[in-house]
Amino acid sequence: MDERFPLHYQIACIVLTALFVWAFSISREPRQWRRLYQSTFSKAEQFSVNKNKVIDESLKKWGILIAMVILVIDVGCFVAMVTYKDRMQAQTMSAEDWYRLNEQNKIQGAAPQAGRAGIQ
Repeated sequence: MDERFPLHYQIACIVLTALFVWAFSISREPRQWRRLYQSTFSKAEQFSVNKNKVIDESLKKWGILIAMVILVIDVGCFVAMVTYKDRMQAQTMSAEDWYRLNEQNKIQGAAPQAGRAGIQ
C-alpha cells in the first residue's frame, strides 16, 4: 500500500464520486427515476399528472444541489488525500526543524525582491 495515498481516502473518493454521478443522473432525468420509484412503491390509482410534474421539478432542483454538495466534499477529500504525506510530515517536525525552515523561507523570500529592485 502506498503511504502517500491512504486507503480510507481512496475508498471515500470512489464512494463520493459514485454518489455524485448517481445524484447528477437523477437530476438530469428525474422522470425515469420517479417512474421507477412509483412502479416499485406506489399503487396505480395514486398517479397524478400535476403531482408528478411537481415531483420531477423538485427532483431536478434538489438533485443538482445535492450533487454539487457531494462534489465539493469529494474534491475536499481528494485534496486531503493528495496532501496527506506533507501534512503528516509537518506534524512530526520539531521546533528546531520549523526554525530552520522559516529561516530558509526568509532567505529565499528576500533574494528575489532584491533582484527585482535592481531591474526597475
